[in-house]
Amino acid sequence: MLLSFLRRHTLRQIVRLVMEEYIGLLFRFWPGYEGMILRRALYKMLFKKIGKKSIIFSNAYLTHTYNISAGNCLAINSGAFIDGRGGIEIGDNVLIGPHVFIGSSNHAVETTNGLPRIFVGHIPKMVKIGSNVWIGAHAVICPGANIGDNSVIGAGSVVVSDIPDSVVACGSPCEVKKTQHKQLKPEGGVV
Repeated sequence: MLLSFLRRHTLRQIVRLVMEEYIGLLFRFWPGYEGMILRRALYKMLFKKIGKKSIIFSNAYLTHTYNISAGNCLAINSGAFIDGRGGIEIGDNVLIGPHVFIGSSNHAVETTNGLPRIFVGHIPKMVKIGSNVWIGAHAVICPGANIGDNSVIGAGSVVVSDIPDSVVACGSPCEVKKTQHKQLKPEGGVV
C-alpha cells in the first residue's frame, strides 16, 4: 500500500501532504485574524494557485491542495472539507459555506478483481466552480461536478452533475429552481 502511494505521488506532493497534516494541524484551529493570516500564508505555499484577498476560517480541512487552483476573494467557512485529489478549479469571488464538502475523486465502483476496496485507489474527477458562486452550508459537491458563474447552491444540496451559469439550484440531487439575471462584472470591481 505504501509503495502504491509513493508511485502515485511526486516527492513535492508528498512534502505538501505532510505540511498540510502537521503544520495545518497547528494552524487549522487558530482563532481570530492571526489564524486567518497564518492559514493564508500556509495555503499560499500549498495551493497550485490562490488569489488575493482569500480567507480560510478556522476548522476548515483542506487536503491534496497541490491540485487546487483558486482565484481572488475566496472565502472558505468553518468546517468545510475540501479534497483536491482529482483537481479543483475555483473562480473569483466564491463563498463556500460552513461544513461544505467538495470531493474530486471517488473509489472504483466496478469490480475490484478480488482486492479489498481500500487497495484499489481513487478515480480522479475534476471539479470546477465558476466565479461569483455561493455554496450554502452543508452542501456536497461530488466529483466531476461543474458549477457555472454567478450561481447559488442551496444549503444541504448534493451536486452530482453540472449546474449552469446564473441559477439558484438546490435539493438532493441538486436541480435548478430559479434562473437569475446575468450579472456583469464592473471594470476593476467585485460583483
